[in-house]
Amino acid sequence: MSVSPAVVAVNALLIVTASLVVAQCFRGYVRNGSRPLAFLGLGIALLAVLPTTLFVLDASLPVTLSYYDVFVLAQVLGLLSVLYALTRA
Repeated sequence: MSVSPAVVAVNALLIVTASLVVAQCFRGYVRNGSRPLAFLGLGIALLAVLPTTLFVLDASLPVTLSYYDVFVLAQVLGLLSVLYALTRA
């Protein structure tokens, strides 16, 4: 898979930014014991960090990875986690 280095760089920036948001959610959870923040952080990690990391690995490695199932499962679980954080946690 041939991907522009700029695309990989932007995705790496997305991973760093999303990881900072997840870290802030975790800090809020630890400080306040807020379950919604824990599930929000988990959802953001599953929606942004995991699929983007898989994309960057796929674009960077010479071996082709088949991660479509993991990508879809991570998005579904991430959205369910965010929905739970906003409605029931």
